[in-house]
Amino acid sequence: MKSLCNNWIEQVKYYMQLIGAHSMQGTEVGEILDNSLNLSGKMLRAKLLLLCSFLGPNWKEKKETLCKLAAMVELTHLASLIHDDIVDDSPYRRGKESIQNKYGKNAAVYAGDFLMARIYYYEAIEHLNESAALLSKAVQSMCVGEISQGLFRYNEQITPEQYFKNIEGKTAALFETACYIGAKEAGCNDMLTEKLALFGKNIGLMFQVKDDILDFISNLNTSGKEPYQDFKNGIYTFPIIIALKNLECQKLLYPIMEKNKIQTLSEKEVKQVVDTVIKFNGIEKSYQQIERLASINLELIKNLENNSEIIALFFYIMKGLEE
Repeated sequence: MKSLCNNWIEQVKYYMQLIGAHSMQGTEVGEILDNSLNLSGKMLRAKLLLLCSFLGPNWKEKKETLCKLAAMVELTHLASLIHDDIVDDSPYRRGKESIQNKYGKNAAVYAGDFLMARIYYYEAIEHLNESAALLSKAVQSMCVGEISQGLFRYNEQITPEQYFKNIEGKTAALFETACYIGAKEAGCNDMLTEKLALFGKNIGLMFQVKDDILDFISNLNTSGKEPYQDFKNGIYTFPIIIALKNLECQKLLYPIMEKNKIQTLSEKEVKQVVDTVIKFNGIEKSYQQIERLASINLELIKNLENNSEIIALFFYIMKGLEE
């Protein structure tokens, strides 16, 4: 099943190139599109769509449709990365100079918008109306999540519940939709489709919490992005939110967080934040949250009869997010 999924991913890449095709060679936008389409990411969302489809009765006959939809999901993700870099003013993406930093914000906006337009165009000409509506709704949720996150910038009172509501939109919505579309298009029954959608949502939550952990404990070489950027930008994520449950932690961090609202912190102050979050178990409890989500997902998939290979691949994806 793993080799089958990899073979299908090659077809997904073909459709990504087809959908993302353009006539802007020699321009900055054209170069952005070419570089984006040739990035060698993990393609988790596309793989989850395909794996969920393999649980349906019609997956073989729907291969081309499923590969097209997986391509559209992955292109939606790529477009969102381009736009996220603009919003975050991020200098790096996956260890390389970010698109907006290299080509400027205008070209990056046009490239992201172009990809989204091409996705909607192909959804229309392929008559993928139901899946198109679901994908559009996911993009809407992603936007709402990002906007809501912005409303909580520099707010040290943000709660775990508010944090998870934000990431359910900005990150988990596309994972959830990918799983739902794959299952639905392949003919899974409603109960299984909803179960797989919840599985995908939890994967998205795990993915974001893991990313937030890495923002505290990794560096540019290991994570591919500048560390501590979220904190510096006033985006307080799960490790710091959960550490701040401790009153002593609040006394140590609140003064720094107040200063963070009005001026750039020194390296010493940033290190103090990181050390404090670690001291008060922000990182440890974040990993525990990932483990809780993984346990829920194992319950969701444990009764998938005669599909041990797919279960193993689901488990492999989750294992990567737990470590």
